[in-house]
Amino acid sequence: MEQFFNNPTGQASSYQAEGGVEFGLSLPEQIADVLSSEIIEGKLPPGSKLPEPTLAERFGTSRAPIREALYLLDQEGLVERAPRRGAVVREYSRREIEELYRIRSVLEGFALEHICEEPEMIEVCVATLEPIIRDMERTESDPKRYHELNFAFHKTIILLSRSQLIRRLYAQIEGPLKIFLRLSFSTAGAVPKSFGEHLQLLAAIREENVEEARRILEKHDEDGMRRAIASGKCGQTVKDR
Repeated sequence: MEQFFNNPTGQASSYQAEGGVEFGLSLPEQIADVLSSEIIEGKLPPGSKLPEPTLAERFGTSRAPIREALYLLDQEGLVERAPRRGAVVREYSRREIEELYRIRSVLEGFALEHICEEPEMIEVCVATLEPIIRDMERTESDPKRYHELNFAFHKTIILLSRSQLIRRLYAQIEGPLKIFLRLSFSTAGAVPKSFGEHLQLLAAIREENVEEARRILEKHDEDGMRRAIASGKCGQTVKDR
């Protein structure tokens, strides 16, 4: 038995589990974090069954924390409960992927508008994004790390909007979005192209040109969406409907 945890009660634990799970999370949250990472990284592909007894044995716990962890993943859009199949890793159709990217683009566009309304926030935004850009440049040969930094770059824009509504709405698409962002960087030439677009976006923000920033962002998201759909079809992860 692969025992990750030793706390069947489901109470908060200070144990840091595999995959960098944070201290102080409840047991279901720790389990959800591990499974979430495996889904995003493709170790648990779409359609994979997640039987509670098997997971309970794997994590060395009762079925109650497993059930709650699966509920959390369902809320994140990573898992769904199918009739007669139980919990499975969710599959997304082409249309749903398009919707995810377009919602992302709209929310980030609104966030850019909020940021560019105040000169001091533009300075804060540029100062915060520049170190991420430097790290992205150093990790262009490491798609996994680049994917993490890319997500951090865009999430920073959302956070700096200082809009609780934008943050809440963005949080609802983060899980599946991470899956398709990873796929979008699996094609040849995707990382250097993406990096160049991030440089352009940062320059537009620095110049307080919100319209140009939105144009770059929309094109960036459109290209990423097309790559993700193409990569997903090759890997049998995108449903046509």
